[in-house]
Amino acid sequence: MTKLALTTGASAGIGRETCALFARKGYRVIALSRQPSGVESAALEITLDLESFGQIEGLAGALDSEIASAERVILVNNSGYGQFGALRDLSESMWQKQFSTHVFGPIKLAAVCLMLCEQHGTPLRVIAVSSVLSIVPQQMKGAYCAAKSAMNAAHASFWFDEQGSKSLESVSLVLPGPVATRFKEHALAALQPVIGRASSVHQEKYEALESALTPGARMKPFTASAADVAEKIYRAAEAARPKPRYLVTPQTYIAAFVTRFMPHSVQRKILG
Repeated sequence: MTKLALTTGASAGIGRETCALFARKGYRVIALSRQPSGVESAALEITLDLESFGQIEGLAGALDSEIASAERVILVNNSGYGQFGALRDLSESMWQKQFSTHVFGPIKLAAVCLMLCEQHGTPLRVIAVSSVLSIVPQQMKGAYCAAKSAMNAAHASFWFDEQGSKSLESVSLVLPGPVATRFKEHALAALQPVIGRASSVHQEKYEALESALTPGARMKPFTASAADVAEKIYRAAEAARPKPRYLVTPQTYIAAFVTRFMPHSVQRKILG
């Protein structure tokens, strides 16, 4: 029997690196993405839109035999993107898509995997890729911050809900700061419709944000690689006692310290 790793958002960046790492470590890898792009390390690629509960539920048929023959299953809820812009300017569909991608879809997928694992007596570990912005809000990125914060709470709640399960071994969060992927490119694309409908009161902030997301913009200090994040994901998958949270990049360690030990009034001054 082999270990099985399921990774969402597998077509690029952290997801693709995670698939490659797990494959090198002897896992059978299933890559899940909205637009499969030929993930070389994957034994199987499956199209999945996390906005559709119907598609997620439909995965049960494709995954049943895979999970039945697995020694252990690792689900990596990695898929995500940043919907930036002033909160007053975001449409209902923008909010819905942001939360479907980071919260509703991943939890539904975890539930489907757990159901199958319970049926076959297979251990399951769930690992969600969150963000430093889930614990420290940032201007013009409120929807993304809110969705990632909700991702944290939803996955923690999933663990508490299912502690009686004989299959669910752990639920862990991986929180990176800046990572060198195509995240900025996708965030810039998602920002353009917001700029088209934005109020003029935040014009200077939009100009600064657009400049920061433009290709060739200066990279933030201590930016991690996708491989760095994949290593933390693998550590959570293999740990004898997985931790609830794994931090990546100095920014995340600093944010965790500030939010834990400093009063909120001081946090606003430091992080504002």
